[in-house]
Amino acid sequence: MDYHKRPTATQFIVRLLMLLFMMVAGNLIFVGLAAGVSIVVWDYNFFSQPEMLAQISNSSMLPVVRFFQAMQTIGMFLFPGILWALLYDKPVMRGLDIKKSISTEAIFGTLLMVIVALPMINALAAINEALNLPEWLNALEQNFRSTEARAMEFMEALLNTESIGTLFINLLVIGVLPAISEEVLFRGVLQKEFNRITRKPILSVIIAAIVFAALHYQFFTFLPRVALGVMLGLVYLWSKNLWVPIALHFFNNGLSVLAWFWLSPEQIDESVDNIGTPTFMWPLAIVSVILLVALMYGLHQHFRKHHHSSR
Repeated sequence: MDYHKRPTATQFIVRLLMLLFMMVAGNLIFVGLAAGVSIVVWDYNFFSQPEMLAQISNSSMLPVVRFFQAMQTIGMFLFPGILWALLYDKPVMRGLDIKKSISTEAIFGTLLMVIVALPMINALAAINEALNLPEWLNALEQNFRSTEARAMEFMEALLNTESIGTLFINLLVIGVLPAISEEVLFRGVLQKEFNRITRKPILSVIIAAIVFAALHYQFFTFLPRVALGVMLGLVYLWSKNLWVPIALHFFNNGLSVLAWFWLSPEQIDESVDNIGTPTFMWPLAIVSVILLVALMYGLHQHFRKHHHSSR
């Protein structure tokens, strides 16, 4: 069977199940490797004391937590993405659209997108957080909210540092690795897979964005993550270059890391996280959407010209 032809529904489901198996296997393999390294480096046995990873109040455990998070990111996203390309999309670099260079205009354009989109993203986060499930799902909602609170507490513990060395480690673990790993899987593999079966590029962008948001397992940040996923998917669709969504993803995560380093948690809560919410007026969020659409249109035109000139 020609992999690039439109698959049947059965073939498509089998592929997705194979990819899911690769993700689970990759996660188990790399967490196992992390456990082995942690015994040697930190004298920490994950298999006998797995609950220690949740003790983020213990500062001595934070380097171990960062290492496990990095290995899990690689195992669950990057490893299956590259393995998939090795099996089906050879040569790997061209199959994943990562052989091309990225233009200066695209770099600055993606950085501006992150900045301009901030009020819109915060507004969506405020809407999402205000959502209430039906009363009969109250237990599930409380579970979602407690999971969200734990995730926020976990991330704050990792980001709250005054050390330059730890800042660069955070930029690697929270910025670089997720940007590369998640884009390889969600845009380089999944978005293309959805496009092969649907033959509808925009629909494929939206589906991949929904899966991207869902696999973060945080219900009350689902809407802003879908919006980010759509932005990532569109710039990949237009540029046909995976480095562009990788740059956008890195700027989104990296600016958050830098904000936590430069500002106190109170300053972030009172300023950055409120831009576009009712505290800072909804019109700002509307202006954000208008500017973002204009900026993305400009990027779309830039990529079109680039494709025409390279033919």
